[in-house]
Amino acid sequence: MISKNQKGFTLTEVLVAMVISMISIAAIFFSYQNFSKAYDSVSNKAEMNSNARDALSQIAREVRNTGRVDPNTVMTHNPIRDTNYLVKYTSPRGYGQYVSGADFLQIFYDDSPTDRIRVDYGIKKYKDSNETYLARTYMVLNCTAPNNCTFPIRNIDQVFINNVEDFQVVLKDKDGNELTEVNNLAGNLGKEKQSKVKTIEIYLTVKSINKIYKSNKTWEIKNADRSYTKVDQYHRDTYFVSVYPRNLVKN
Repeated sequence: MISKNQKGFTLTEVLVAMVISMISIAAIFFSYQNFSKAYDSVSNKAEMNSNARDALSQIAREVRNTGRVDPNTVMTHNPIRDTNYLVKYTSPRGYGQYVSGADFLQIFYDDSPTDRIRVDYGIKKYKDSNETYLARTYMVLNCTAPNNCTFPIRNIDQVFINNVEDFQVVLKDKDGNELTEVNNLAGNLGKEKQSKVKTIEIYLTVKSINKIYKSNKTWEIKNADRSYTKVDQYHRDTYFVSVYPRNLVKN
C-alpha cells in the first residue's frame, strides 16, 4: 500500500539544484585556474629573483679578487701585474660568439702560490634558439715551477644563469668617473687603466622562463650605456651590484 504522505523532490527542484551545483563547480574551477596562474607567476618571479641574486653574489666574490697577486707565487715568469688581469669590452668585439650589445668581462687573480684563476662572463645564445644566457668560463692555471704549467680545470662557456638578456659592466675610478677602453683586446688599448679601477658596477637583466602576463607589455630597459625595448608577455627584472676590487686601487 502506497502512503499518501511520502515526500520527494519535484522536477523543478531537481533542475534548480543541478543549476546551482554547476554554477558552484564552475566558480571553483575558475577560482582554481586564477590561483594556479597567480602561483605560477609568483613562483617564476621568485625563482628568477633567487637565481639572479645567487649569480650576482658569486660574480661579486670573484670580481673582488681581480688582480690579486700571491706573495709566494711561483709564476715569476708571468707576473700578474704585467698581464691583462681585467678585460672589459662590448660584444661582439674580441670574441664573436657572444651576443652583440652586451658586455664581456674577463678577470685574473692568484688563488694560491701555484694557481692562477681566469673567469670570463658574457651572454650567449642557446643552440638553435634566440634565447640567451649568461655564460661563465672558469680556468685554473697550475704551475709547479716557472714555465711548468698546466690547465687542470677548463670549464668553457657553461650556463651560469638562464634567460639573461643583458649584462653590463661599468668601471669607475676613485673619483667616480667611468673608465673606458680598459683592455678591450684592441692591441691592449687602455691596459694602463686597469690599475685605476676603484669600483666595478654590474647590471644583470633577467627574463622569466614562462609568460607571465595575459597581454603584451612594453619594457624600456636602460642599463648603464645600453638601452633597448621589448614587447611581450614575459616579466623582467634588472639586478645591480657595485663591487670594490680590493687588489687594485689602494686609496
